[in-house]
Amino acid sequence: MKLATFRVETSIGPFDRFGVVILNGGVNDTIINSRENKGIVLDVNFIFAAMENSKGIDNCNERANIFCPSNLAAFSSLYLNDFSSLDKLIDWISNNKDSRGPRGETLAWSLEDVSLMPPVSTVPVLRDFAAFEDHLENTFGKMGLKIPPAWYEQPTAFKGNPTTLFGHDVEVPWPRYTDKLDYELELAVIIGKPALNIEESKASEHIMGYTLLNDFSARDTQRGEMNVSTGPYKGKDFAWGLGPWVVTPDEFGDPADLKMAVRIDGEVWANSTPGPMKWTFPEAISYTSQDEPLQVGEVLGSGTVNNGCGFEIDRWIKPGSVVELEADRIGVLRHIVGSPEGKPIRWKRSEK
Repeated sequence: MKLATFRVETSIGPFDRFGVVILNGGVNDTIINSRENKGIVLDVNFIFAAMENSKGIDNCNERANIFCPSNLAAFSSLYLNDFSSLDKLIDWISNNKDSRGPRGETLAWSLEDVSLMPPVSTVPVLRDFAAFEDHLENTFGKMGLKIPPAWYEQPTAFKGNPTTLFGHDVEVPWPRYTDKLDYELELAVIIGKPALNIEESKASEHIMGYTLLNDFSARDTQRGEMNVSTGPYKGKDFAWGLGPWVVTPDEFGDPADLKMAVRIDGEVWANSTPGPMKWTFPEAISYTSQDEPLQVGEVLGSGTVNNGCGFEIDRWIKPGSVVELEADRIGVLRHIVGSPEGKPIRWKRSEK
């Protein structure tokens, strides 16, 4: 099942809603239909209300807000990653395609008519791990370095800015302080059930689903920051791409054999099949949850897959580039790269 947060424009302003995406065609058409927005998104909250109304039940919208929230994180918190109740709503609307909500609400939208937001509206913490050894060997080698021994001992991650998330098909900023902007092709899981001191064998139960993550990076700025050994800061925190939706584990399967690619302005720059993760998502969840709670909506990135960034293949995007990350069981996450605006802000202390 594909779970999304979508935005609709109304006469009184935009509203963000939780929906289930149904693409045209079969599983082999996921990428092309995702790229072309060929499909629909079902407003599950309004469908619940319409279904209740068809039974003659009063207070349908109020009941829908309680039992079928219009916010994905709220729904997952209520049912702890159990999305089976949505099957009844999907079946109902498939048999009542011309129905509207109790107040005339639209129940199904064309993907072409909505904006896809980051799948969860509020991310408490964003962590990005480094799970793929091939990528690290390539990038560390280009810098004349070796992978630190500590990487082989436990999962490692840095924390990113969860307030600079960008959904599908929008413009992302080009920071005025960088001349080397890069993309990064990554997977991510979203936590749908709180976790604390979770054993690895139980960690998968806390995964809401999988999505694509684009860790945009200002490489020239990042290089200087990494020399201080505190991790990236301004080199990363200006933009993260997340989406286009969340694919539940039952539909997603094993990340290792996922077929992934990067397209820049329509040209394939890289293909990748990630292969086994040195540190799996269940391991990352278990390790992170030691004496530290993970909340619904938290994002854990995989780190870049092999051949997944421009630095690795020495190709660089430019202002105006269209960056598409794709995965065969997820779809396409697309962004348009903006242009730097103005000169860098002067922040250095004046010389005396």
